[in-house]
Amino acid sequence: MSHEVDPRVDKTRRRLRKALITLLQTESVENISVQKLTSTASVTRGTFYLHYKDKSAFVDQALDDLVTELFETAMVTVSVGDIMTNPIDPLQRVQVLSLSKALGYISQHAEAFETLLLHQRQLAVNQRINQQMTTWMDKFYHQFEAQFADLEVPVSIQIAYYVSATVGLITDWLENDMIYTPHYLTKCIKKMHHLMTMSNISFTDFFVK
Repeated sequence: MSHEVDPRVDKTRRRLRKALITLLQTESVENISVQKLTSTASVTRGTFYLHYKDKSAFVDQALDDLVTELFETAMVTVSVGDIMTNPIDPLQRVQVLSLSKALGYISQHAEAFETLLLHQRQLAVNQRINQQMTTWMDKFYHQFEAQFADLEVPVSIQIAYYVSATVGLITDWLENDMIYTPHYLTKCIKKMHHLMTMSNISFTDFFVK
């Protein structure tokens, strides 16, 4: 969600999103009316329609906002020298994914992600996460295309592998009641990435602590 949104508007949208998550724990999205949403969020129908055309537009925006906030929190800017050895330009700045920040955000919003990724899979929030992560990884690749490790595997397949593995791991973590802390899970993922580290830059460098 944009940081430029009026604080009052932001507050209203968050209350409605929280109401949606609460209702989705016991009902399908088809059975959730605007009246139920506004009543649960303690806002008027007029306020709802001031911000959204209809329920469908609201649900789409609410889910998009949640995933966008996840990446706004998790994407960090670092120097290339911080993520790889002997880069051509160690001071070049690049945006990468902080695993600890991503897992921390999901932990803080566990109710929402458990509901959407485990119990309301038909809403395809995992696909929204996949799409945003794919976009960021594609951007990362194009910044370092000339320096990228040649695995003789199409870049699209490499990205799909890392995206599906990461989102799958997050889903498994939620299914198992988040028995590992975000800090410990981050350490485990980075250990696995370390085993695949290349002398050239690769997609393991897109994920940082």
